[in-house]
Amino acid sequence: MNLPDKIVISGMEYKVIITDEPLFCDNIRAYGHINFDKKQILIDKTLRDSQGHIQTLIHEIIHGIVYDREINLKHDDEETIVDQLAKGLYQTLKDSRIF
Repeated sequence: MNLPDKIVISGMEYKVIITDEPLFCDNIRAYGHINFDKKQILIDKTLRDSQGHIQTLIHEIIHGIVYDREINLKHDDEETIVDQLAKGLYQTLKDSRIF
């Protein structure tokens, strides 16, 4: 499955960009990054296959929803929570043959 060129999260359009540039979050290598100011979702194409790209996009979409809805996950490990939700949603969509 090809990734979409854009995705709409809570009415805001984000451009989806596949990049060769390494991505970092808090000095840790990342597969993806959502930039709320530029309305971009960056996916690192060098680290994962197409299924990994989809799972990473889902991960970043969940970050977008958490940010937009002002869900406070800071008292817990937000990355772990978002990652587990993304993996579960990915598996559900795949098992349901959505893609």
